[in-house]
Formats: sequence, C-alpha cells, structure tokens
Amino acid sequence: MDLIYNLGYYFALFLIPFVVYFLLFKKHDGRSVYTGRDWLYLAKLYFAKNAVRRYQEKYRSFSEENFSAPTEQHTTSQTFYGCDQKGNSVALKFTLQCEDVAVLQLCLRVEDGNVFVLPEEHGLRLMKTSKDEWKVNGLSIETLEPYIRLRIVFNGLLRNVSIQHYEKVEFVRFSFIFNSCGAPTHIPRGMHVNLLADALAREMWRDGTWVEYLVDQSWYEQFGVLQGYLKGDSYSEDLILNLPACRTRFRGIDDRFLLKRALKLFISDRYGNLMNIVIKSFKNGCSQMNYGSAILSDNTIVPLKAINLMLKDLSVYKIIPETISMEVQVTGKLFKCVIHLNKAKAALTVSDEVNGFECYTLPAECEVNTNQGRAVVEFWYSRNGDWKFSPNALLQARKVDELPDILVADFKQEEARIIELSGGKGNSLALLASLNSSEFTVPDGFIVTVNAFNQQLRSSALLSKTVQHLDDVCCGRKDGKLEVICNEAVTFFKREKLSSEISTAIIKQLRNVSDTENSIGWAVRSSAVGEDSDELSAAGQNETFLGCLTEEQVLESVSACWASLYSYQSVYYRWQHGVPVVAEMAVVVQRMVPADAAGVLFTCHPFSFNPSQMVVTSNYGLGETVVSGKSDPDTFVLNRTWDDKVCMLDYNIGHKNKVLRMTQSGLEEVDEIEKGEEQWSISEKQAVQLAKLGVALEKAYGTPRDIEWAFCQDRLYLLQSRPITTLSAWTEFDLTHELDYPVRFDYTVLSTGNIGEVMPNAMSVLTESTTQLCTSWASEMNMRKHYDPFGYQYIVRREHRGLIDVVNLIHRNVSENIKTSSTILDLAIFGHPVLDDKLNTICKNVRGITPLSTMLKEFVRMLHLALRNLSTCKEMKEMVFNFKITVSEDQPVMENYKRIERALAKLPYIVKCHTLTSSVSVFYQAVAMNVLLEGRQDLTPAHCADFATILSCCSDVVSAEVPVALEKIAKIIRDEGYNEQFCTIKPEFGAAWLERKCPEAYRLFRQFLDRHGHRSQGEFEVMDESWGDNPSKVICMIQANARYETNPMGRSKTAKDIVKCLVSPKSAVTRTIIKYVIKRIQAAVSVRELTKCELVRAFHIFKQAYRQLSKQMVAQGLLPLPGLIYHLTHHEIGQVIQKRSPLLIAKALKRHKLYPKWNKTHFPELSVGAPVPEQEVGLLEEVPGTICVGTAACAGTVRARACVIRSLEEIDQLQTSDILITVCTDIAWSPYFPMLSGIVTELGGLISHGAVVAREYGLPCIVGVKGATRVFKTGDVVVLSGSTGRVGKAANFLEVL
Repeated sequence: MDLIYNLGYYFALFLIPFVVYFLLFKKHDGRSVYTGRDWLYLAKLYFAKNAVRRYQEKYRSFSEENFSAPTEQHTTSQTFYGCDQKGNSVALKFTLQCEDVAVLQLCLRVEDGNVFVLPEEHGLRLMKTSKDEWKVNGLSIETLEPYIRLRIVFNGLLRNVSIQHYEKVEFVRFSFIFNSCGAPTHIPRGMHVNLLADALAREMWRDGTWVEYLVDQSWYEQFGVLQGYLKGDSYSEDLILNLPACRTRFRGIDDRFLLKRALKLFISDRYGNLMNIVIKSFKNGCSQMNYGSAILSDNTIVPLKAINLMLKDLSVYKIIPETISMEVQVTGKLFKCVIHLNKAKAALTVSDEVNGFECYTLPAECEVNTNQGRAVVEFWYSRNGDWKFSPNALLQARKVDELPDILVADFKQEEARIIELSGGKGNSLALLASLNSSEFTVPDGFIVTVNAFNQQLRSSALLSKTVQHLDDVCCGRKDGKLEVICNEAVTFFKREKLSSEISTAIIKQLRNVSDTENSIGWAVRSSAVGEDSDELSAAGQNETFLGCLTEEQVLESVSACWASLYSYQSVYYRWQHGVPVVAEMAVVVQRMVPADAAGVLFTCHPFSFNPSQMVVTSNYGLGETVVSGKSDPDTFVLNRTWDDKVCMLDYNIGHKNKVLRMTQSGLEEVDEIEKGEEQWSISEKQAVQLAKLGVALEKAYGTPRDIEWAFCQDRLYLLQSRPITTLSAWTEFDLTHELDYPVRFDYTVLSTGNIGEVMPNAMSVLTESTTQLCTSWASEMNMRKHYDPFGYQYIVRREHRGLIDVVNLIHRNVSENIKTSSTILDLAIFGHPVLDDKLNTICKNVRGITPLSTMLKEFVRMLHLALRNLSTCKEMKEMVFNFKITVSEDQPVMENYKRIERALAKLPYIVKCHTLTSSVSVFYQAVAMNVLLEGRQDLTPAHCADFATILSCCSDVVSAEVPVALEKIAKIIRDEGYNEQFCTIKPEFGAAWLERKCPEAYRLFRQFLDRHGHRSQGEFEVMDESWGDNPSKVICMIQANARYETNPMGRSKTAKDIVKCLVSPKSAVTRTIIKYVIKRIQAAVSVRELTKCELVRAFHIFKQAYRQLSKQMVAQGLLPLPGLIYHLTHHEIGQVIQKRSPLLIAKALKRHKLYPKWNKTHFPELSVGAPVPEQEVGLLEEVPGTICVGTAACAGTVRARACVIRSLEEIDQLQTSDILITVCTDIAWSPYFPMLSGIVTELGGLISHGAVVAREYGLPCIVGVKGATRVFKTGDVVVLSGSTGRVGKAANFLEVL
C-alpha cells in the first residue's frame, strides 16, 4: 500500500508542471475553429468556473433605461422572436447604433403562407432616429411598464416574398402588446455557471489570456406573449394573433465586431415550454459559447445547464441543414429536441457595410420530448462589405438649458428653433425655413416669443389675478363658473394694451421683414407651447387672424391670440388632457400669400393609415376653407412606392362652394364660383409635385406629416408642417387586451369559478395593477414561498375579468387517475366536479405526476398550517391594525404616491394570510368528506347532502352579522310606524332622516358603519365605494328590509345534532371522527371569514388613499376628474405625476368610455386555451329545460316563486319568500337573504358567500348550477331541494325530489 501511495505521490509531482505549462504557457501555431474536450478538460473546468463567477459579478442587471454608446462598436438593441402552433411567427430586431442610427430587421410569417420582409433590397432598413427613441418612420416600440409590458406598432410597406413570379409590396399594419410571463434572465449574470465554464474548458488555452475569451456583452431575455392583430392589403379584417415569444434587450459591443457566426433558436411546444438558445462563435474568443434560458409549462423560469449541439456540425459553409437534433438540460429536466427546418422558406437579410453580416431566418417544426412544437431559427454570418451608411440629420427642435431673453425672433434665427420659446407652429415654420430649399418657399415672418407673453402677463396685476383665479376654479380649489371666468379673462386680455417694449419690438420686426413678392397683409397665428406635437394636436383650439393690413391690426391680433389661450374652449381642452391650464403661448406673424389654390397634404392616408397612399385636398384661394371644413375641396389620392416614386391613383372633384381670397382691402369670401364643380383647383402636375415634396419632408422629419401649402402663380409655398398623431393611437382591441394574461399554449385552463364571486364585474385597470395583482402574488407565495413581480401566475385577467389558473393553482398535485380528493376540492371551489379525464391529461402533461413524497410534504404543511390557523388570523389582524397610508394635502403629490407604493409592497403579505386560512378551511372540508366516504371511491348524492349538513353547523360567521344588524334597524323603523315614510326618502338623505326621526335606529346605523363600513359590493374593486364612504348604499338595503317582515336566522345546530342527521356513515367510529372534525370546520370557516373581513379592511385603506390622491391630482391640474384615476394603472399614475402626459390622460378617457362595454363581457366557467367571451345574446336567451342540477350546499326543500336576476342592480324585482336564482353573490347581497326562501347560484362552491350565509339562515341552497339563469325566468313557480341538489319547475316536483 505504501508503495502505491508513493508512486501516486511522485507521479502527481511529475504531472503538475506539465499541467501548469499547458494551461498557461504552451503556445500553438494555430488552433481548430471548433474544439472539444481534451485530457485536461476537468482541470480547465475547475479554473473556468471560478473565472465565470468573477465575470458574472462584473455584469450586474441593467434597467430599461436608454443606453449611451461609449464607442462606435457599442450598440443597444431589442429583439423579439415569437411563434404559435399554427405557423404564424415574427422575428423583429431594432438596433440603435452610435450617432442615432437605427437598424431594423423584420420577418413576419402568416399561417396562410404569406411571408413579409422589409422592402429594401437586402431586407435591412437603416435610418436616422431621434436620440434614445425606439421609433423610426413606420415602427415604434414603447415600454408601457418596465420588464412587464411593451407595445409594438408597425405601419408601413412590406415585401411579400412568398410570391415568386413578381414583386409584390403591400401595406401591412400590426399592433402587438408584449406581456411578460416572468422575470428577465440577465446574461451573463443569470446563466448557469456550468454552461459558460464548459465552453471555456473546451478551448485551447495558449496562455493566461484565456480569461479574455469572455467578451464585453450583456443582455437579458424575457419570455412572454405577443398578442395583437394584423391587417393590410391582404387582410381586410383584423387577423388576431397570440404568439408565445422571447424578448431580448442587448447592450455592449455589437456582434458585427466580435462574431464569426451564430445560431439562434426560439422553440415553443404545445404545452407552453419555451426555450431561447443562442450559440456564438467569436473571432478572437471562444469558438463556441452557449447561452439560453427556458420557461417550463408550470411557469418555472430556468437557465440552460447544458446543450449538446456543436456549431462545427451545422452550416459551416452556409449550407443550411434539414434537421437539427440536440439535447437541452435544465435543472431537473432534459429536453430532447428535433427541429425540422423549412429551407425553402428562408428569409435573407444582408448588411453590406464594413463589418456587415448575413442572416437567414427560417420557420421550423419540431418535437420536444415527443410534444409537437414550432421554432424560429436564425443563422448569422459575419460579412465584410465596403459601404458605410451616412445619415442626414433629422429636423428637430433645438434644445437649450436656458431660454434666450428675446421678445421676437425671425424664422431664420436659430432661437426660433427653440420650441419652448416659439411654440409648436412657430418652431415648425422655423425648421421649414432652415431647409433653404429651392422647391418651396416659406413666407417671411417672425415669432412673438413666449417671453413677450409672460412679460405682458406680469405687467398687469389684473391679468395675473384673473388667470390664477381661473386655474383655481378649473382645478376645484375654488367655486365658480368656469365659462364665465374664461370670458372675463379673454375680455381683460383684449382690453389690456401691449406694453411699449413689446409693441415696439413687434413693429420694428414688421418693418424689418422684407416684402415678399405677391404678398398682401399678415397672418397672425397662435403658437402655444405643446401644440402640434406628437403628444398633443390642439388643432383649432386657439385663434388665427388672417388679412391684417396695418401694424395696429397686427398688434390687436397678437393680444387676441393671447386671449384665446384662456377661452373656454382652449381651457377645457387643456384641462381635459391633463395639461396645465396656466400655459404659455408664442404668436406667429407671417406674410400672407394671395394663393390661387391652397390646401393640405397628408403623407400617409389619414383614415386607413396606408403609407402608400398620399392625400391632397385643395380649394381655390386660401386654405382656411379646407382646414375648417367650410368647403367641399378637390381630393387627390397619389400612390407612393416603397422607393418613393409617386403617381396619381385616384381623384374626386369637390363642389368648392366657398372660396376665401386675399385682396388689397382684406379677406373676401365667395359663396359660389363659376364652374366650381367642373374645374380642378390644382393640376395633376402640381399634385405630384406636392407628393414628392411630402416624401422629402417626411424623410427630413422622420415621421409622416400633415402639411399646409399654397400655390401662387405656380410657385409653391409651405405654411405649416405638423406630425400625424393618429398612427399609433390606441384602438379598442389594444385597450381591451393590454393587460391580458399571456396565454402561452392551447392547453391553458382558466376558470371564472370562485373569483367571479369576489370580482363580479369588470375590473378597473387600477384594480388590476394593485389589489388583483397582490392577490395573485399572495397565492404564488403560498405555493412557492416567493412571488415574481414581473409575472402573473395563478389569479389572472382576460379582457379586464378575473380568472384562476386551474392547473397550476387548483389541481397542481396530479395523479395518474382522478382521485376523490380532487373531486372534493372541485365541490368546495366550483360547486361541481371540474376535473375529468381530459383535464387530468392536461395536468399530467403540464405538471407531470406529483411524487408521493411531494404529496406527503404538502399534507404535513397543511397540518402545520391548520395547527397555527388562529395564530395566522392574529398576525393578520395585527398587520391590518398597523397598516396605514397617510395621504396628506400638505405633502407633495409624488410623496403621497410613493407612500401608497410602499404600502402596496406590504399588501401581498396581508393577502397571504387570508389564502392560508382559506386553504385550511378547504383542507378540513376535504378531511371530513374523506372520512364520510369510509374508503369508498364513489361520491354519491347522499355524501354531498351529508357534507352540506355538516357545513350548516358553521355559525359565528362575520359576514352573517350584516343582515342581522340591518334587520334590527329595519325592525325599529317598522315598530315605530315609519317604514312607509322611510322607504320614500331618497337614499342620500336617509341618514339625516334617521337621526331626526329615529335616534335609536340611527345609533345602530352608526354602529353598523363603524363595524362594517369598510365592506361593499365588489370588495376587491378599488373603484367601488365602501359603505362607510357612501352610506346611501346601506340606506337602500335598510329600506328593502323595512318594507317586509323577513325570515329569522335559523337556529345553530350542535355537532351532536349534525351527526345524528347524517345518512351515509355506516360506522360509529366514522361518526365519532366526524364530530371532532365538525368543530375544526366550524373554527376554520369562522377564521376564514374573519381574515377575509380584515383583508377587505386593508383594501378599504387603499380605496381611501387613492381617492385622496385623485383629489390632490385634480387640484394640481394633473387629472381632469377624480374618477379618472381608476382608469390608470398604478405605474401610469406615477408617470402622470412625474411628467404630465396628455397621451396617458387620453388613454384613460378611452378606457373610461369602454368600461361599460367591458362590464358586459362574460366568460364561460371553464376555458381551455385563450378564453373567448360568451356572446351577450347567448347569455340572455332562454335554454330549454325544466330541471337543473348542482351541488347541495344547505339541506331543505321549498316551493316558491323564482326571482331570476344577474346583478344587484335588478334587486328591486325581489319579493318576500322568493327563491333567488343568480350568477353569484357577495356581501352586498347579504341584507336580502332574510327575505328569501331559497337560493340557487351558477358560480361558487361549498365555501362561497351564498352557501355560507344560506347555511346561517337555514335556507335551502344549491351552488354550481350551470345555466340556471337561462332555464328559469322571474315568476316561475319552482321547487328547490337542498338535499338532492336539484331545482325545477313546480310541475316536475317529483323529479326534483
């Protein structure tokens, strides 16, 4: 043994120098482009892992903020790959290079075989863009909420390469919302150490510089779904697309300078497993470096651990293989992938620049562990060209740190290009004048700057006071009639003479401006700061004065323009868009041209947004008749090709019934002209001339334009150029689906069950981004111990409706065959069995069969939670007691917003307590049912009836206090004989009436509000007022109770009484165990309802905080109306506070308008795949039938009149002793339960609100009755059996029983 030990010792001493030499000092004349494992691989792997960890520490996570390139080689880019299982796919890359050069690549494939790419010769678009903007002419990428949601809009021309026989360039428009599925994976920091270290260890280490193989590149990739629509020449109707996708955000040295070649694969299988794989071969680094991550079907995001694919085996000489086979390993799972490439459908993109590239993008079908899937595959090769892109600078406003102190500025002065000084119109004219083009003329003129306006305002105490008073009234800080005050402000402005300094400066500039040939008089136009911008048009809100002939008229017109800034129309427009009411204005003074014809040019169609169609509208004389719509103009539609050739496409001669001309004596309006309907106002040549100029201006500005023009003696004059702001406007589809849960695969199972009870109406977007989101996070913490702030896992939304993920939340523990415990769980939550063989197969494919050890751990966890259930309740009450949000008017509005934001971070932990107590309640019910079964697998109606009997013992439920307390108040009113008088009082005056007429009833009313004032209908909805905030809602309920004598609450049964009533138990041991379990169920239900009450109290605190914040925002002019805050997400509220955004206010107004329509949207109880709303007609029409079956929730039989209503707004149809048939109930329905003789709900399980309160009153109740509101109608006489779980028309009472 010693001999062997010594031999090993000396052999190691001998080997170490060789290892060190080969690792650090050994030189090679050359090395293979692709290498593998050598005999020193393990030693190199050890060193490589340490180097990789240091490398990962260097590259920390980076934010969505824009990136400034330190060198010409550095770039930042966004890439999107997405594909569904039908054959639709998109590959989009937007790169920002130095000097604000944008590079765009796009390949869009549609299931019908159409393939669209950019029309440029090599499928690559390079153009100048505004600094730090993901926006070029035709495409914009907007970050709606960092790491969570983006919007991509394309509106332009694409080449259809699927057509081989001729070139076809089509108009295509698409709009996608990218919603993330979870947190981004940052690379290299988030990569598995083994993946990167393995690549390093496979290299030949010539010396100590091997560490430099790890290059200066970092990015993150994030999985999500691109949901949107496609329309265009080939698609007259919107084609709805839902593409599972991966988004990559890159920054660092561009691949063009580092890589020899690369392979990128995005894989999506039918069960929602998504993988993004990037393999790079560097010129002076690793011959193969692997990167990638995956999101699994159960929503787990993991880095790739190993990939056995070698670049040396794939397309080395640009010969694309037909098949790629590989194994991809992640933690705990191995994917075997076979990818079948469709080489015939390859799309080629080429950059002929120095350090250029070739890129082949292909669609592919694949198998992932035998599951079918689709893929987008990209082969990338380095290419050396000899061309360099030299962009022209865009026409942009000049930016300065401090405004120059000047009162007037000529169009040609540099100061005129400062938009904060010259306003929207003035800046536009100054930019046009700076072009010095021979093709058009900008009539001479100058700008009376914002400085002059402010000086005039300061010089008059009356004006300053009036403007301040107007602002106070508009923002609600003072009372007054806005229109009257606006009229006063306009009068004071016009009456106040210009200061001598301002009038002197204007007159001097008037005399300095040279007389333009053929010009007559002056045009004086308002030029407010912010108008004619990308965010705000403000067209026609302020005054324009034409035909000013004298200096006095010009001075008066300047005053009148300033006055128009405070006209009621202009003030209301700004107030409505969240723009400061106290604004600033410059004034444009410009030589007028006695135009022969004038009009407007749109460089893309103003209605269809088709960029291949340019529209010219024209009339004789001045263009005012065209702009104002007073005259029916001539209309020319011109065709524009992708390479900017234009020709006439269509034309329509207008009536031209009104013409405005400029004469020596001023303006002259002619109502009719001779042969106006027969002659064109401009020639076809002039129309084409305008179109060509429009193309040039669109390139100069970088955006489509709305241009005002005039012809005088065949000479072209430009009078205005503003951006077309409607191209990326939010559509109804965008707003409806913006916040949708990203459905990655067709086997996603979502349900309205249970959640439809607490969220019966459409959610406001503020609720979706606060209470609903925190509830989802709490459920995730309950299951996973943590939550992902960038994903939505269990409680999700679709078209602003709440749904739950059945597979990952309810049936996450999966067995080979359906177990009774799963059926029991369905009964508790849905009221009827949901899990069938089809759904169980989906569960197995998505989550896999749950190991017995995991189930045992879950059982032990539930026992632990059950033992500390009371402690959980106590902890929650303490958290809510200490939960405060102080929104003070004395604090800055941003500070108040941040206080709410800090409180939001604590809310998931409060919600989690309620999810735990709810889980314990269901756990005990499952135990009780399993005991009742006595080892049998078949669940009979007798078991369900016994189970309902067991649950009827649950008393001391806080929600049942509501009807009892209201009935006491109503009884006092009836006893004192005031019931008829009280019922005629308007609810808003009810509290004062009680205080005056019934002091005892009023005292109980105040006690009720103190205890239950935080509750209401739709308690999770931030927009709905709580009873304490709007007591008139409680008055309505008391009036309903005061009209009739109501049924008393049923007597609470003891556990012993309950056990005696049970039918199914055969064993005395079973009855003994049931007696013990009943006590636990009683306590668990009581605790669950108590924690729900505390949860609603926490939500109530948020409701009040947002309400106070909205009032403060209105007072500061940030919001036009307090209620508009509910139509902004929490993140958007912060954006509005930080930087006023007219676009966000306009978006909120559209949401507000659409909300009633969203509230009518309903989904089926269970949806497989992306949920599709039920048609409203189908919801209302009657369904043939006489018997409906559900789950018995409370025993008893009753025969009575049916009252069928779908919402609480119809409650006035209810009569005493009715059987209520509805969709679901919440606590706002509780006061009406004493009036009922029975209840039937379509949604809800054995623990639903309706079931719990019905048991308190001993009302026969069945839940989960599909289609009940359509089978029966109000007035039918029905029989309800809470023992058999049936309800039917009285004629069929034997079948019911």
